[in-house]
Amino acid sequence: MLLRTVLACTVVCVVPAAATTSLQAKEQKAPSVPEQKAPAVLGIGDAAPSLHIAKWVKGQPVAAFEKGKTYVVEFWATWCGPCIAGFPHLSKLQKQYADKGVAIIGVTAEDPRNTLEAVEAMVKSKGDVMAYTIAWDDGRKTNEAYMKAAKQRGIPCAFIVDGNGRIAYIGHPMAMDEVLEKVVAGKHDIQQLAADAKLAREREEKAEQISNRLNKAANDKDWEGALAACDEYLALDAKQYGGAAAAKYQILALELKDMARANAWAQQALESKCKDSSEALHSIAWAIANPNSSIVERDAALAVKLAERAAVLTEEKDGDVLDTLARAWFIKGDPVKALEIQRKAVALDKRHSGPIQEYEEAVAKRG
Repeated sequence: MLLRTVLACTVVCVVPAAATTSLQAKEQKAPSVPEQKAPAVLGIGDAAPSLHIAKWVKGQPVAAFEKGKTYVVEFWATWCGPCIAGFPHLSKLQKQYADKGVAIIGVTAEDPRNTLEAVEAMVKSKGDVMAYTIAWDDGRKTNEAYMKAAKQRGIPCAFIVDGNGRIAYIGHPMAMDEVLEKVVAGKHDIQQLAADAKLAREREEKAEQISNRLNKAANDKDWEGALAACDEYLALDAKQYGGAAAAKYQILALELKDMARANAWAQQALESKCKDSSEALHSIAWAIANPNSSIVERDAALAVKLAERAAVLTEEKDGDVLDTLARAWFIKGDPVKALEIQRKAVALDKRHSGPIQEYEEAVAKRG
């Protein structure tokens, strides 16, 4: 069981090696804020580097950061599942702050699995699910000025630029709401944010240590030790490391063959700090409902509860969560409900169209 992969992929995707692009930059100069060179290490409080964009795929071009306005520069790719899951959230924020001078810019660059054609196709298919500005990097100039300079290897990754052109946040876009609200209101303290970022780095270091213990325990088949490591992950940050919830469930169900403990843990997740982590609840629900899983004793009703809570937390705008919720209803014996929800999932993301025929046939058989 690749527990490390299970945990990591629920949070970010690791960026592959860079590819060379032949596109030329088409920069527009409007020096509202003087052009800045990226520091050796980009951190909170530093001046935001200038954007170097070859093509503005969607939305209004941002030639330069204007004083008094807030920007979110978010890095993503078409192959990154967590990036795709975050589209609705970014769109919601753009709509929420549109009249307060906030511009969200999704920047993506060429790599072995990411092309301009693929980006344009995805942006077109997503429509209002990606209701913010999308930009194609000039080579990897913007990526290097931000991601490489800040030593960030995982996407999605967002940088908030405040009204003074300073970096106020570096991290996962799903965790930036509180900081963004303060920055927009002009109530943020750059020095305090820098101190908070230092604590976050320390938390990441702790997470790395937990990861090492978890993988060693798994390799040694020390499943109780692995369970303890999962608990450490969730105690550290249930939202950021929500994938540990599913890892714990799978250890109990598949490795220890203890369905009583597995189901008790799934129920506990609904009542503990995990109850506010859509990632944790969704991942457990899918572990139960996944048709390819070897779990025999499935608690379909529990899977429905978990997925329903995750759907509430994501405001029913996450196609992956709705896809899981539909499957949970299906194994619970309600193909009509499953079909209804699956169609909502497909409306958000056409990748989830596969089960439609299966559910339609089940509805027809039911008569």
